[in-house]
Amino acid sequence: MDALGGVTAVANECGLPLTTVHSWKRAGYVPAWRVPELVRVAERLGSALDPSAVPTRNARPITTRATA
Repeated sequence: MDALGGVTAVANECGLPLTTVHSWKRAGYVPAWRVPELVRVAERLGSALDPSAVPTRNARPITTRATA
């Protein structure tokens, strides 16, 4: 986040609520499906962002209980 100008700058560039981006920073990861958007933001800001350097967490598999 800091390399892209901070939480507020990322939220503004992505068109997202500040609270959403702040939650990524607080959690220490970004949803994997948002990484391409962050790479585009970095390019617009004249920076390079290696997607593999962005900490992500993939969605957990959904588990269901079998009913008898």
